[in-house]
Amino acid sequence: MALTEAATAYTRDFVLSALTPGATRVLEVGCGGGALAAELGRTGLEVIAIDSDPAQIEEARARGVDARVAAWPDFSGGRFDAILFTRSLHHVDDLAASVAAAFAALAAGGRVIVEDFMAEGCSARSERWFASLATMLDRGGLLREPTGHLAEVLGRVPPDGGDHHLHGSGAIEAALRARGGAVRAKGSAYYFRYVLPFARQAALGHALLGYECELIDAGLIDALGRRYVATARS
Repeated sequence: MALTEAATAYTRDFVLSALTPGATRVLEVGCGGGALAAELGRTGLEVIAIDSDPAQIEEARARGVDARVAAWPDFSGGRFDAILFTRSLHHVDDLAASVAAAFAALAAGGRVIVEDFMAEGCSARSERWFASLATMLDRGGLLREPTGHLAEVLGRVPPDGGDHHLHGSGAIEAALRARGGAVRAKGSAYYFRYVLPFARQAALGHALLGYECELIDAGLIDALGRRYVATARS
C-alpha cells in the first residue's frame, strides 16, 4: 500500500462526485507524478494531464497517463467536461487569467473542480491540534527515522498570515465566482497530507484522514483544505 494512497483516493472520490453526469473528457492541471490522473483513467474517463516539470511528466507517463509538458494557461487541448486544479491553483502566476482560460476551455455545462488549501493559514485552534498530533506521532515512533522529522512536518503547515507569494482561499474563490455560474465551496481535510511523507506505515494515512474528517464534521477543528466546484455560465 503506497503512502500516498489515502490522499489520492480522497481526491479521486471528490472529483468523481463533482463531475456532471455523462462527463467523459477531463484535463488535470498540475498533475505531478500522475497518481490521480491514473486513478481517474481507470474509471473510464479520458484524462489528459499537464505539468511544467518534465521529470513529473515522465513519471506520469510511466503510470500510463496521457501526460504532456505544459505550463497553464499556455496549453490547447480542445474542450473538456471538467478541468481539475489539484493543489496547483494557489501558485499559478496569474490567477485571473488561469481561471478565465479554464472556463474558456470547458464544454457546455462543464465544471472547474479545485482542491486546494488555505495558503493564508488556518485557525489557531487547528494549528495547535495538529502540532499536538504530530508531536504524539513522533514520540510514539510512528514517523520514520532518523529523528528530526517533527520540525519538518510542522514546517510544512502554512503559518498564521500565510505566504504572500501564494493565492489565498479567498482570492481563489473570488476568481472562480467572477467567471463561473454556480460555485460550491466546502472545507476538507488537509493536515494529514503533511504527515504522509514521514509515516512509517501507509495505514497511518488512512487513519489520520478519517480522524481529521471526523473532527471537522464535529466542529472541533477548522478545515485547512478547500474544495470548489464551479459550473460554466450557460
